[in-house]
Order: sequence, then structure tokens, then C-alpha cells
Amino acid sequence: MNKSVKLNPAWSLFVDMLRVLLTYPQWLAAAIISTIVVAALEPSLAWMGKKVVDDFKKGDIEINSSLVNYIVVFGGLLLGLGLIKLGDKIIDKIFETRLIICLQRTYLQRREKERDAEDISHILYHCNRAKPGLDIIHKDSWKIISQTISVVIWQLTLAPAWLPALLIAVIPPILIGFIFGQFIQKASLKMLTAQENIAASTTEAKKLELIEHQESFFRHTIHLEMFKSGTEILMDLLTWFGLLVLVLLSSAFHIGVVPKEIQAGDLVLFWGNLNLLSKPLGNIVKVYNKAREAYPALLRVLRPTIAANHQIQQEV
Repeated sequence: MNKSVKLNPAWSLFVDMLRVLLTYPQWLAAAIISTIVVAALEPSLAWMGKKVVDDFKKGDIEINSSLVNYIVVFGGLLLGLGLIKLGDKIIDKIFETRLIICLQRTYLQRREKERDAEDISHILYHCNRAKPGLDIIHKDSWKIISQTISVVIWQLTLAPAWLPALLIAVIPPILIGFIFGQFIQKASLKMLTAQENIAASTTEAKKLELIEHQESFFRHTIHLEMFKSGTEILMDLLTWFGLLVLVLLSSAFHIGVVPKEIQAGDLVLFWGNLNLLSKPLGNIVKVYNKAREAYPALLRVLRPTIAANHQIQQEV
């Protein structure tokens, strides 16, 4: 192995993650392609909404007949997107299940010795907690990139005057969202430790210890969910708060970020694309937090010799 890989635990772990993903290269390629296709086509609904509003605003079309046509087009668009998303979910589920199996086999190959209860905990729980870390490479990163590029291109093509406002509105949540990562990792690590203790306390003689470890697992699970959900709620609120501040500043100081003449169709497109763009850019923070959550489990599965909690903390 390259010397730089040995000296860099994070890079070494990343290489190991790539090896697991490349165990099934066909499914990896299929998962990446389906993710990109779904992300690229999602903004088409916002485009269709803009077209409908603009056509009706012109007033030179017959409402009843046009309404039927638009309903048919919308239905076809939703059906097509639905089928594509269904295929994407099936491909993801197949690939994710295979990844869990590969993680289980990797752990069994790399463990120093058989440890019964600890092995069961790693196989049934730790591997499932480690798998989302692999999702970052084969799914989340591609989805963020393709969604962001797709939304920006659609916005530039159909209503470029709104693009500055669109980008500015989603920046504050990204900066705030990174705060919770360290707390998420600590809660995840404590959950794994509690789960190992539960697996090792199933005898009648350790009944009281089992209850104590179960309560510990319960507490840390709730803590983890609070940090994750709190991040998502805060980011959603900040997105719309940032938009409100942007509109107020533009109205008061005429900074030119929001167009002076607002077309109804452009506003509908902006509204739809704000939702779409806030997702991939907000997902940057969510992916970061997902990595922090999965890191302890990845170490315990791919680096089973590193078991002490202080060792895990030092490598962050």
C-alpha cells in the first residue's frame, strides 16, 4: 500500500470504501446513472408550471380545452418521472443490500478473533449504520452535483433575472448547518457502544446490565435524532428567512437582486426551483452530518482493530 495512504487514516478509509463499492461495478454504475437522470429531470415540473401560468396569462387560449391538455401533459410527466424514480429506488435497494453483505464479509475477514456477541452486533447493527457512509460516494454526491447544475441551467434558460436571488436565499442554511456534525458523531459512537453492550448482556446473570445498556441506547438514539432533525428544521427555516430578508432589502434599497417587474410564471418557476435548489445545497450539510454519523461504524467494520472510543475520536 502507498505510504501516504498508511499515514492518512481518513484517506485509507476512503480507499477501503471505494473497494467495497467496486465489488459490484455494474450496480454501482447503474445507481449513479439513475441518480443523475432523476435529479436532472425533476426541474421539468417547475418548467411546466411556468408554461401553464404564462399561457393562461396571455388570455388568447380556450380555457376548457387547454386545461384538459395541460392535465394530460402533467399526468404524463408525473407518470414518466414516477416510473424513473421507481427504477431508481429498486436499483438503489439492490445495490445497498449487496453493500451490507459485502461489509459483513469484510468485517469477518478482518477481525482479529471470534468474539461471539460483539461479532453479532457488528454484523446485524454496525454494518447497517456504516452503509450510509458508502451512499455518500455513489449516490448523495452525484445527486447534489446533478440537481444543482440542472436547476441552475433551467433557471438561466427560463428566468435568469431570478438566479442571484435563488443562490443568495440558500447560502445561510449551508453555513449554519455544519454546527451539529460533532454532536451527531458523538451520539452515533455512543449508540454503537451501547449496542455492543446490549449484545454482550443477554444472559440472565446480566439482566440488570442489559436494562441499563438498553436505556443508554434509547437516550443516545433520541439525542442523535434531535441533532439531525434540528439541523434539517433550522435549515428549512433559514432558507425562507433568507428569502424574506432578501426581498425586504431589495424593496428598501433597490439592490437589484429581485427583478423590478415580476412575471407570474417567473415567480412560479422561482418558487419551484427554490425548493429544488435548497435540497441539493442543503444536502451538502446533511451529507456532512451523515458522514460524521457513519464514521464510527465504518471504522468498526473496516478497521475492527480500532475499538477504543478515544482512538476513534482522535482520528476525526
